[in-house]
Amino acid sequence: MKQKTGLIWMSAGNSYFKEDIIKEIMNYALKEFDKLIILAPDEPAEHTYLVLGYPKNRAKRKSKLNANLLQNRAKRIKDSLNKENQEKIHIVEWIDEIIPNKQYQDSYKNILNLFKSNKEFQKDALDNAKKVIETKGKELEKEAPKQAVYYLLKELAFLTTSPEIYNTDSISYIYHKPWPIYKKYIKGYYDKKPKDNLKFVLHEG
Repeated sequence: MKQKTGLIWMSAGNSYFKEDIIKEIMNYALKEFDKLIILAPDEPAEHTYLVLGYPKNRAKRKSKLNANLLQNRAKRIKDSLNKENQEKIHIVEWIDEIIPNKQYQDSYKNILNLFKSNKEFQKDALDNAKKVIETKGKELEKEAPKQAVYYLLKELAFLTTSPEIYNTDSISYIYHKPWPIYKKYIKGYYDKKPKDNLKFVLHEG
């Protein structure tokens, strides 16, 4: 029998994910789901730091440092839990676990094709990227969203194939703010393919 799974995606450099916040979300998810996936991917975050003006080598280091910081917070919380809850949690290692995964690679190609071929998805994705980078409080070049959008595309590619990767009936993305583009995406608004095994849970704490 497959299980229902919650997912916490922590963006590297996002100051929201303090240790007490991560703990609160994890405690909520452990009550609601059979399994819990937690990740703070470094490689997608490189696109954000490139947009913020970091050279490529520094963007790579910065994203890894900040992703590791969040992962270590999650690991400390996991280690403090009882054995039953520890066994429900999987903390993803993006570089080793996801990048080489063929299901993810195929999903990413499909997302890129959708981005190139569907003008409405392209517009919504670029608008989403623009809003994210505007929160960083820096004056950015007009073309910045075209670089930053790859973070979103990699995130969507992972989410699309995550139920297959982790052998679960459904995966519920738990987040503290609405995410309109994701809700449209999983309803099949852009590609006419509803993704019934993907859910979105708004958890404001």
